[in-house]
Amino acid sequence: MFIRNQTALIQKEITSIFVYNLSILTAVVLLGFCANFVSANSAQTSTNVSPAKIGFKYQEIKAIAKKLNNQSAPEELEKLVEKSTDFIAAFPEYKRVDEVYYRLGNALFRLERVEESIKVFEELDKKDPDARWVAPILLELGLAYDKLGKHDKADEAYNKLINHSKYGERSYAQHAKTILEQDKASRKGELPKPPGASSTPVSELVGKPAPDFLVTDLKGEELTLEKYRGQVVLLDFWATWCGPCIREMPNVKRTYEKYKDQKFQIIAISLDRSQQPLEAFIEREGLAWVHYWDKSQKITNQYGVRGIPSTFLLDGEGVIRKTNLRGHSLETAVAELVKENLAKPTDTRPQSIPATKLIKPSPASQKTESLEALKAKMNEWVGKPAPDFLVTDLKGEELSLEKYRGQVVLLDFWATWCGPCLVEMPKVKKTYEKYKDQKFQIIGISRDNSKTPLEAYVEKEELTWINYWDENGKLTDLYKVIGFPTTFLIDGAGVIRKASLGGSDVETAVAELVKENLAKPYLPEKTPSDSLVDNQKADAKAKEIIDAAVAAHGGLEKLQAVKNIVMETHSFEHHPDAEIDDEGIAKLYYFPDKFRGDRIENNDTYSVIFDGTSVYYIDNGEIEQLPPEKAKSYAKDYKDRDFRTQIWPLTDLLKKDVTVQYQGTEKVRDVLASVLLVTHTSGKKIKVFISEKTHYVVQLTYTAKFGREEQMVVKYFGDYRDVDGIKIAYHRATKTFEYRETLITDIKLNTEIDETLFRPKEANE
Repeated sequence: MFIRNQTALIQKEITSIFVYNLSILTAVVLLGFCANFVSANSAQTSTNVSPAKIGFKYQEIKAIAKKLNNQSAPEELEKLVEKSTDFIAAFPEYKRVDEVYYRLGNALFRLERVEESIKVFEELDKKDPDARWVAPILLELGLAYDKLGKHDKADEAYNKLINHSKYGERSYAQHAKTILEQDKASRKGELPKPPGASSTPVSELVGKPAPDFLVTDLKGEELTLEKYRGQVVLLDFWATWCGPCIREMPNVKRTYEKYKDQKFQIIAISLDRSQQPLEAFIEREGLAWVHYWDKSQKITNQYGVRGIPSTFLLDGEGVIRKTNLRGHSLETAVAELVKENLAKPTDTRPQSIPATKLIKPSPASQKTESLEALKAKMNEWVGKPAPDFLVTDLKGEELSLEKYRGQVVLLDFWATWCGPCLVEMPKVKKTYEKYKDQKFQIIGISRDNSKTPLEAYVEKEELTWINYWDENGKLTDLYKVIGFPTTFLIDGAGVIRKASLGGSDVETAVAELVKENLAKPYLPEKTPSDSLVDNQKADAKAKEIIDAAVAAHGGLEKLQAVKNIVMETHSFEHHPDAEIDDEGIAKLYYFPDKFRGDRIENNDTYSVIFDGTSVYYIDNGEIEQLPPEKAKSYAKDYKDRDFRTQIWPLTDLLKKDVTVQYQGTEKVRDVLASVLLVTHTSGKKIKVFISEKTHYVVQLTYTAKFGREEQMVVKYFGDYRDVDGIKIAYHRATKTFEYRETLITDIKLNTEIDETLFRPKEANE
């Protein structure tokens, strides 16, 4: 059986298109606008196409490419090739055509059309040798030639990159230098793996002993993890050039000051390019914990870190308990682990031992012990209500446990890469075929690394039950699954009757519960009066939670008094390849019936305006009005979802035309939260998670359309601040395909707003 950590995998890319998705969720926490331009059709050759429309087509290509970052779906790659080829032919002088060249060449390379990719890369290099995307193009040009065995031509591309006046010191050039150091015969057109790099993904390190190291810290003292055995340790990978790291620093400092005298230590691993700025920052900010400059990235590779900030929280025995903690969740996790550690008997081992005697715990023995304990712990679920959820299954349909109340449900956590899961599959199929017509359903929850192998396996094996790809590990975390296969058998009342880690006698357990369910249904038909009573109880609980949230955020009177808002934000997108894109600064203007958002990125300005009737997009002064049909739909959507900020929706939740249902509690980043299912007048549903302790909104979950696809969006909120007596979340982290964070840099309530801003002609002038 495979034991795997179930924290969220490094998130894939989601489209960053620039139509503001004014959904309920964006609203609840006052954090800028989601960038989602309406998808355009493939490029046209007409010279009359407006700059805004060209921008839409470019964003569509970018969205497809991002979606494919960690996948190699041939059909999608072919679509990317087609759209990119058309775009380059139609708009060869577009300001960002260099990126389209790269996307085209990269897609061709991944489709094994290597010679075609070389032609694309060389065309752009010849056309604009200083273009922004020339660095990755030259690197992949070299890889393409290496793949064909033309190593001399590859060397030319690598050396051109290394000697480039603009990009010769960038990371792509460093990759090229590493490749040139290899024996030519060994070069197969792939990036070399860094020496000492971990073969285990970061997401799978939780529950395992932290890799030890022996280095010298910035004070010249010997540094090992063994030295701090018996203490809780936070490994913090960061750099002074990393904006998100710097913004997180106050939170790290606060946590250190609070727990530094309670057997807690921080070891900061810096990825700075030189030691001087690191030492200057440490001294200026008074960072009193342990620091190490990972010049050669030895420890960074050892832990498989691909993006910063990245954190690992270790318990007193040197086992990694959590990763990638930030904001409020960092202090919460440290507090819990420090408390647990202090409750244990004092460790009598010496605090430091010679490096020659470092002894690492036996992973095998730890695994055996933990496995038995984990299996026993599964029984704690039995007799408890199964946590509900709201997601979208592989068929694009809404999926929740509530939908199958009255039926016996088997929740099956598995993956196509899991051998034991595949061994169990014939039993599962046999059980489903036997009982599928007897109020029995299976919900397969997959933790595959991508959707492609899952869909292929489901089709090949004809798994006709419901299947869901748990891409970000939300449901796996919800049910605290730590190994595969894991199953939960749920009765008609939604109560867990059996929970199993590893193989089990599925058919016998299902047979017994199906028989019991058919003999005594758990959900008899209710009379209208019964339903009314139940709804009143649910409404009362929901209203109690909403009232507490309204009070915590500033009170009904203050919230209702807000008539307009001006807000500035700064957003960053975290890529799986460890790069962080600065998505630019945005300024947003909110009226109760109007909206404007301006975004500046790479010296380009984009805007969206809703003047109460029409919708306009502005690309560097060029205005594009949305066609009447789309504008009407957008306007209706905007008015239906009057949840544009955190301020208005809290009061709107109390209106009679909005349905709110209390759905119990769930943990969000270790914060216990009440869950409300909100159904708007448009029929759209959103889950709102409100902290039981602070009564702040901490998470939103909903489906949104990106291009032509419905995707589940999860938004976390933190760092609440007081603005004119109203609590507003200054930080939002969004997870769908990727990880994006948005920070509010300035906000004003009830400030004067020049209404000409909502008139595109004046705005253009």
